Amino acid sequence: MSTATAPAPHVPPSAPSRTRHRLLVLAALVVLALAATLGVRAVMAHADDVRSGTEAVSAEQFASRTGAKLTLLGVTGGGGMVELRYQVTDPDKASLLLHQEDKRPVLVVEDTGATLAMVSRPHNHKAELNLGGTYFFLMANTRNAIHDGTRVTIIVGDVRLEHVVAQA
Repeated sequence: MSTATAPAPHVPPSAPSRTRHRLLVLAALVVLALAATLGVRAVMAHADDVRSGTEAVSAEQFASRTGAKLTLLGVTGGGGMVELRYQVTDPDKASLLLHQEDKRPVLVVEDTGATLAMVSRPHNHKAELNLGGTYFFLMANTRNAIHDGTRVTIIVGDVRLEHVVAQA
C-alpha cells in the first residue's frame, strides 16, 4: 500500500473574495462617474482674482453668513476627489449653496492660486436640509491641486474662510 498523497486541486477564489473585488471595482467606477457628472472644473487663476470682492471672515462668521459650519476639507478617492463636509446651522441659508450658482463653494489653493469651482448643481438634493444635519460636496481634485496639509481658502458668495487645512 502506498501512502503518497495526490496534489491538491486548484481552488478558485472564494465567492466573498470575488464579491469584494467586484465591489472595489464598482466603487472606483462610481467615483469616476460622479466626478464626470458633478460638472466640476478647475480654473488656474491667481487667488486674488477670485477672492477680490469677498470678505475674509472667521469660522463662526462663515457659519452665520452661509448657514453651513465647515467640518472637513478632505482629500479622498485616492487623491482624485476633494470632500467639503459641512453641518447646517441655518437651513434657509445653507439651501442657497445648492440652488444658487453664485453661492456654490469655490476652493482656492493659497500657495498656487489654483481654483476649483463647481459649474453645475452639486447633486440633485430635493429634500430640505435639516438643522444640525451633515452634508457634503464632492469635487474633482483637478491636477491634484489639493493634498494633505494644503492650505485652502473657501469662498461662498461674498465671504471667504481662509487657511483651511486639507486632510487626507
